[in-house]
Amino acid sequence: MELVAVKVVLVDDSADIQRALSRLLSDVNGVEIVGCAEDVRGAIAVIEQCRPDVVVLDVGLRGQDRGIDVLNQVVARHPEIDVIVLSNFGWEAMREAFIAAGARAYFDKALEFGKVAEWMRARMTDLAARH
Repeated sequence: MELVAVKVVLVDDSADIQRALSRLLSDVNGVEIVGCAEDVRGAIAVIEQCRPDVVVLDVGLRGQDRGIDVLNQVVARHPEIDVIVLSNFGWEAMREAFIAAGARAYFDKALEFGKVAEWMRARMTDLAARH
């Protein structure tokens, strides 16, 4: 049986974080990073073009852009896409707000960075089955 790639888009205003996430997720068998963006406009464009299975999203984006705006558009237009939030804002109220808005998971960059890969590994079978 051929392994189906799970397509992932990274949305973070830091190129360093994008590279670190790419390295982290490259260790997850079957994950393919298909695009990156650093603001709302770029995120929506790459999501529309690549139709990923998962978006890893930061709360604060380039300029004054906000990750919640990306999440709201993904939930409204593509509810089948899983959004994982990875942010420097580890506050429980922020986590709860993003989960309530439709994020599948919310991780603190400082304390839970590696949990993104754990989350992906735990769900690879379900994510690949969508293809």
